[in-house]
Amino acid sequence: MNELDVVRGIGVDTPDPDEATTSAARARLLAAIRAEAATGGPAVRDMTVDLDARRKARQARRRRLLPAGAAIAAVLATALVAQLVLHDPTPVTQDQDAVLATAEPAAVKVLTTAAAAAARAPEPALGPGKYWYVRERGTSIGGNEDQFGTPKSFHYRTPYDNETWWAPDGVLRTRQSFGRPRFLSPADRDVWVANGRPELPGPSVHIDEEGPGISDRSDGWLPMPYEQIIKLPTDPAQLSDVLSERLYAGQPVGSCPVPLGPDGRCPHRPVTDLDRYGAIVFLLTHYPLPAQLRSALYQALTRLDGIELTGEVTDLAGRRGVGVTIGPTEEKLPRRTVLIFDPATGRLLGTRSVLAADVPGTRLPPGTVMEEAAFVEMSVVDSPTTRPKTGG
Repeated sequence: MNELDVVRGIGVDTPDPDEATTSAARARLLAAIRAEAATGGPAVRDMTVDLDARRKARQARRRRLLPAGAAIAAVLATALVAQLVLHDPTPVTQDQDAVLATAEPAAVKVLTTAAAAAARAPEPALGPGKYWYVRERGTSIGGNEDQFGTPKSFHYRTPYDNETWWAPDGVLRTRQSFGRPRFLSPADRDVWVANGRPELPGPSVHIDEEGPGISDRSDGWLPMPYEQIIKLPTDPAQLSDVLSERLYAGQPVGSCPVPLGPDGRCPHRPVTDLDRYGAIVFLLTHYPLPAQLRSALYQALTRLDGIELTGEVTDLAGRRGVGVTIGPTEEKLPRRTVLIFDPATGRLLGTRSVLAADVPGTRLPPGTVMEEAAFVEMSVVDSPTTRPKTGG
């Protein structure tokens, strides 16, 4: 028996489980993850997620920013979903013979569970005149970048609260609120004082608006408007291939960092699994996606070489979930981006960017959370200034 087919079947004519049932399922899943870690599985590390480097570069550039029968069915669904974590699952894919040996088995189990839950989730009703509202609360590390790696460098952490209203035609309104920065350590403050107390960014609010016409929010690196995104294939293998083609097409051609090819043109570098991971995180965190596509993106993660389960995670909003990661990135400050989600519902919770290695000349130890975000609200609203009734 394919447990995932049973779970899908339950969702056809049964209302979603109530919160108590979902909470019980979540508790079982997290307990299973802890038990696996205690018996020699992957260590449970509360280290979690990074906003993809490309996304952060983009933001920096813009800077503007159940009745009785239903209850029984829900209990059955809960038991089956929990079973998927305890036993090897049948991958939710049309290619049942796909080999996923390069991904960590524990990550495959949890992602497959989340994919099954995501496939049953209601789809956002984003029609004409509607906007996709996202509220993101987080923190990020800043500093005097011109002195990076020298004894004069210092770092501070700044809280932020970002809201976006986006329509498929490209209309975008962004409200970014930044709090007062705090030094990471007394040593950072001492260095700041020794440097003459240079001005630090203070609390501020930035509002930016864009008119219709630009629906590719990736700034071209994943060149795909929303009307193409929602038509992406839901077979995980095909989905990975299409994303790879788009990522390849989005590579810069204005300058060539490697020798020109025989045809005199700059050969693009190969698309890596780290690139594909970044694209999947970008799609999950930016768009209201059809349920089957969201499910397929979780499945596509299981196909990536080096995908790992970080274990049980508490996000910035205090919600319990699990995290998966890959990497690290190859940059001056190598990072791992952790995607945090609720495996019982497939709901995205947040991201966290963690320093992945010791960097000479800095006081930042490996494991430092460089940036962290919790998506506290994601829903459809009626205007570019409306907030959901449940929002803060």
